[in-house]
Amino acid sequence: MTERPAREQAIAAAAMAARTLAENADQVDKNAVFPEASVAALARAGLLEAALPARLGGPGLDTATLADIARILGRSCGSTAMIWTMHQVQVACVARHLGPAETATEELFTSTVAAGGLIASVTSELGVGGNLRESRVPCVTRGDRVTLTKEAPTISYGRMADAFLLTARRNEGAAPGDQVLVLASKEQVELQNVGEWDVMGMRGTRSPGCRILVDVPSSQVLATPFAEVAAHTMVPLSHILWSAAWIGIAEEATRRATRRIRHAGRQGKSGSVADLRLTSIGQRLDSLNGLLQNVIRGYERLNETNTDAVATDFAIEVNSLKLAASTETVKIVETALEICGMPGYQERGELSVARMLRDLYSARLMISNTRLQETNATAMLMRRYG
Repeated sequence: MTERPAREQAIAAAAMAARTLAENADQVDKNAVFPEASVAALARAGLLEAALPARLGGPGLDTATLADIARILGRSCGSTAMIWTMHQVQVACVARHLGPAETATEELFTSTVAAGGLIASVTSELGVGGNLRESRVPCVTRGDRVTLTKEAPTISYGRMADAFLLTARRNEGAAPGDQVLVLASKEQVELQNVGEWDVMGMRGTRSPGCRILVDVPSSQVLATPFAEVAAHTMVPLSHILWSAAWIGIAEEATRRATRRIRHAGRQGKSGSVADLRLTSIGQRLDSLNGLLQNVIRGYERLNETNTDAVATDFAIEVNSLKLAASTETVKIVETALEICGMPGYQERGELSVARMLRDLYSARLMISNTRLQETNATAMLMRRYG
């Protein structure tokens, strides 16, 4: 295993690996194939372990560094950046919420991550309307084994995953919101009826739906309730890292628009309108990056205080980040497309922003923006003012 980097080394390693991502991004998108070479580059750089804490043998990178890496990767390949962020969220969920007695789960977890394996999330489920915090599928316990069968509309990089982190009802008598997390290795699951993955963007994530059958020792059911994991790790870290990756995609489109303007200037063409548009893009990016940094600081406060008041306020902030990043980045790339003109509309080429725009249209669907708006409205009703 490569030497695990500190912050500066991690950023440098991400920049180096990003070259491989950029070289493969167009073909990954065109052929809708898993970015094997790009993920392998991240593994060689030690970046698949980025969120693993030092106590478990990882680099223990903080949230700000993870977000910076996501932005760097997003500039080169949206699909690979999204695979990396989703994997990091799963790593953080298990690492932060393992109980001291869950040694078997810890061994499976650390061996998977240390070997450069990917952990896939299986939180989507037919019949719950996209609600992360409800499950219809129960854990069925027989002796010291737990089984479950889940119909998942999407499992990102499921065929390429080395382990799976699944949500399910605690038992057959549990309420839909009484959920647990189950960690299963690829040898402990069976994927059936895997669907097609022929989509607009994020094509390299290879995220078709399927039926997943799980049979694991009962010790691989995490003791920490999923409600706690979701509130303190899964949802906030997802929104932070996804947003950072989306911002990175928008930054690359901005770089291409800037190149277009400079080229026009060298040819003596007027670029006043384009220059004004570029100013608008810059302001939007500055605003998003400022919001991202504020939310990261809020996440640190949440981890320090862990009070209900802070948690409620932060939930609104982190949801607002996701809402803003998922929509504003699209507007940024749309403006970049206008600046680049027909070369930007081409599927390939140094000024093309087509892949970036298609990738970003997925952002508002990853935990539906409508659901987040409803959640924020409810939370604001509960907030105490004055």
